[in-house]
Amino acid sequence: MTAGRLPETVRPERYDLSWDVRPDDGRFSGRVAITVRTTAEVSEILLHAQELTITEAVVRAADRTLPAIATLDAASTVLRLTLSQPLPAGQAILDLAFSGRLNAQMKGLYQARSSVDGVEERYAFTQFEPTDARRAFPCFDEPGFKATFRLEATAPAHLTVLSNMPAVSEVRRGDTQTVRFAETPVMSTYLLALAVGRLSSRPLAVEGVQVAVWAAPHDLHLADFALEVTRATLPLLNTYFGLPYPYPKLDLIAVPDFAMGAMENWGAIFFRDSRLLVDPARASTATQRAVANVIVHEIVHQWFGNLVTMAWWDDLWLNEAFATWLACKIVDQWRPEWRSWDEFQLEKQSPLALDALDSSRPIVSAVRSPAEIEGMFDALTYDKGAAVLRMIEQFVGEEAFRRGIQTYMAKHQFGNTAAADLWRELEAASGHPIGSLAKDWLTQAGYPILCVRAGAADRRSLDLSQRRWSVHGGTARAGAWTIPAVIRYEDDSGVQAHRVLVTAPRAAVRLPGRGAVKWVYANGGESGFYRVETDEGLREAVLSAALSLSAVERIGWLSHTWAQVESGDLTIDAFMGALGALRGDSTRVVLEAMAPYLDTLGDRLVGADDRLLFSRVVDDLTLPVWDRLGWDGGGSDDETHLARAAVVWMRGAAARDAVILAEVERRLAAYLKDASALDPTLVSAVVRLGARHGDEKRFAEYRDRFLRAATPEDRDRYLGALAEFAQPDLIQELLRFTLTEAVRGQDVWKPYRPLLASPAAQEAAWRFLTAHWEVLRAKAGSVGATRMIQAARGLWRDAWHEEIRSFFADPVHRVDSADKALAQTAEFVRVGIALQAAQAAPLSRWLRGLELRGPRGA
Repeated sequence: MTAGRLPETVRPERYDLSWDVRPDDGRFSGRVAITVRTTAEVSEILLHAQELTITEAVVRAADRTLPAIATLDAASTVLRLTLSQPLPAGQAILDLAFSGRLNAQMKGLYQARSSVDGVEERYAFTQFEPTDARRAFPCFDEPGFKATFRLEATAPAHLTVLSNMPAVSEVRRGDTQTVRFAETPVMSTYLLALAVGRLSSRPLAVEGVQVAVWAAPHDLHLADFALEVTRATLPLLNTYFGLPYPYPKLDLIAVPDFAMGAMENWGAIFFRDSRLLVDPARASTATQRAVANVIVHEIVHQWFGNLVTMAWWDDLWLNEAFATWLACKIVDQWRPEWRSWDEFQLEKQSPLALDALDSSRPIVSAVRSPAEIEGMFDALTYDKGAAVLRMIEQFVGEEAFRRGIQTYMAKHQFGNTAAADLWRELEAASGHPIGSLAKDWLTQAGYPILCVRAGAADRRSLDLSQRRWSVHGGTARAGAWTIPAVIRYEDDSGVQAHRVLVTAPRAAVRLPGRGAVKWVYANGGESGFYRVETDEGLREAVLSAALSLSAVERIGWLSHTWAQVESGDLTIDAFMGALGALRGDSTRVVLEAMAPYLDTLGDRLVGADDRLLFSRVVDDLTLPVWDRLGWDGGGSDDETHLARAAVVWMRGAAARDAVILAEVERRLAAYLKDASALDPTLVSAVVRLGARHGDEKRFAEYRDRFLRAATPEDRDRYLGALAEFAQPDLIQELLRFTLTEAVRGQDVWKPYRPLLASPAAQEAAWRFLTAHWEVLRAKAGSVGATRMIQAARGLWRDAWHEEIRSFFADPVHRVDSADKALAQTAEFVRVGIALQAAQAAPLSRWLRGLELRGPRGA
């Protein structure tokens, strides 16, 4: 083996696999005959297995049957078959019998639970990505070892059995059934799927493909929205790729316990129920949009990832970044009024923050172990990767980009690729050196800040320079990028855009046009994954013309300014001035972008003596919008509803407006009696604000509503709201509640994110988490445990910083796949501590220096 990978002298061609799954007993057994081809004589064969007992192992070749000694190395998860005599080159069959336990970690072939009419039932589902097929059967568990699969599954007769392909036969014997499925096309092991549960379906035919949403019978009425999304977007994807969906069916399956948001198993996509099932009459607009994006993301994978698969996990972004980017594009094509690319800009803030850390990593990173591979599923792979793709597409043009993708898909369908294969086709289609441009963004950590200086009084000439951006500020850091920059500006001819490819550390640019340039924004449309720094004159010019920027530019401008405050390159005054320049901006995405900054300022930087002044600032900032929208005015479109929800939150949480909070109480009481009494988009804000000022009685009611939730959205909403209560005894009650079976393993991490961020709760939450870590880690699985480690980034104290590092680095507490996440969490804590130390006092001086006009400071 080299670099943690199996040798290629033995390659699988087909798996004949049978499983006998007993969910009630928590176990499974099976047999697999793997048809392989060897390129040389071998005396041993290496493949993968984990937590399996191998009860029989023989190798058949030609007329010979060779006994094999099976030795499983638990550390490397490599199964070594030592043969009684050498096996010649050619075709052979590995015949292995095995057994294992259905685990509770939501990986491999695992046990899930659900209640039917108040009675608990046990099911079994698979989650094989990235390296957990080996937990369910012996296999060559690497994406490059594609093969076909002929699957047969025996399971309890009262449960539904589903897999990637349609069933071709079903045989019942007493209380069991054996289902045989059609043979799959060649695919990687991580895409194989098995579902054994009480499931019902709602079918639909879309362009010759049998689509069905599968869910628990009592949830099937929530399937229509997913069918609507699929009906609308599957044809758009057929057209975009120039290749029709390659499977005879497309099942979308709601899984009772699921660690991820969804998994793109070919022809049988598994979903966390909250990312598939929606009640359109009661669901918030935000939830509908999130669900649509996840569904389309997974359907995109049926081409990108499944039909064409990365050769190794270092190119995971070829799957996830493309699915993230193209899902946004397709949803925007279907529902342009949702303004998906504006949403994309909000989501880009996460990788921008992550990639500014010293502990960041390149999108393409060498990975060897299963733990390192699992750690790649992060915001850098998904969101930074998607942002880089959008930047390249905007540079070369949408049509050329699509032509390149279509050629790539046609050439490599059913195969494996590396990034170079894609760049080759994009270069041929566009005539641009995409490979060299992309290399800068994929193979080095971080991203640049583009520094812009006016070279003359008319701002027509600009001096550009770049350095690697760091949240820690300071001197220039190593790194240089080819930056496809878009410079937007206004002169006597109006608003213009000038494109320039920055290939050197320094460059001079002459902006075309006439007259003096009024303002310059050097990341036009925020199409580039880079930050912008300007001289004081250019900064003041943008401040005066802030509302002339596009919505995504206003979001970006706030983000760039805040980042430079965090780094110490600007003072808090600059950011407060930027916020003030957006006073009265009613654009939904801008309001949603402002809200987290105000939460951070109010919760972390504003002292008790300045609370009233800060409340007046927030009130003044949002009052013009509130006067237009109010509780019930301003229009009935989705964007207006979402804007209203954002303002309600800011005025209730940051401004702590007594009038708003009194109305929250009135509307919450009406909603709790009748769900139709409140706009669904306002429910989350009202419920959360109600918790912040709620008592024991309300806590008990929220917990009861969580337990009786009729939809996944309601369940998530009330679980999140329980973490908003501020009384110490209620915080402890919630923490104890997370250990009970009422909070599912897939959800247990969710309350810890707000609890560890809340000044009122974080001390108690941190002590409880560390005291009960073994139980929580086992319950959440590695994915949920990693998210709890990431939630600790809000613990802004020196003592906590040291505790976080030492506690999770201890081998007793360590989560192997979270090593990188732990380093990033510790660094985020250090950034927060520095921000408080550097900016709390200047913010206090700024607040006290305001000349407030009138009782509201307007």
